[in-house]
Amino acid sequence: MGRKNAQEEKRTRILEALHVCLTEKPFDQTSIKDIAREAGVNHGLLHYYFQSKEDILLHYIDHVIGRYKAMFEQWLTEKQAGGITGKDLAAAVFDLMNDRITLDRQLSVVFIEIWEIAVYNPAVRERLRQAYREWMAALAFILRGATADPAAAKQVSMAIVAFLEGMSMFSVILDPDDTDIREVLAGFQERIIEMLAMP
Repeated sequence: MGRKNAQEEKRTRILEALHVCLTEKPFDQTSIKDIAREAGVNHGLLHYYFQSKEDILLHYIDHVIGRYKAMFEQWLTEKQAGGITGKDLAAAVFDLMNDRITLDRQLSVVFIEIWEIAVYNPAVRERLRQAYREWMAALAFILRGATADPAAAKQVSMAIVAFLEGMSMFSVILDPDDTDIREVLAGFQERIIEMLAMP
């Protein structure tokens, strides 16, 4: 069991190393040696754990999805156990997404790069599709408590994810002093909650 944990720890270090590398330069300019150096392992060891640099990227996407999904599920369980529902739960979900995803500048930089790769790489595109499907499904689940129309909850969840991803890109591109992104996000959040007439 100790050996398996050590292997998982090395795999995670490699995936996190890719994250750091992608905050510094594009994927096509990042080498296996760069990733290994950042992970603190011999570059030959990377091939023991992953077939290629693309394989590291695909596992990285899964790693990030898994981490955020587990974080969200634990957070939701805690909120529901605390009795938070309706409008208050939706507002708390928005705040969580804003703080942990949308306004995480490093995560935004990395995912802008992954989006670019996904345009031409079907395997990466499919991983992103799955990630966004899961994110939209989780939001639709929350919003279903606010509307009698499940189709509306699904459509609004798609619009929310698209808006938040756009704001994420703006948070990287725009000078933070040019616009108050948090203010825009808060206004959007209020309009969504009003539109759904959440209790």
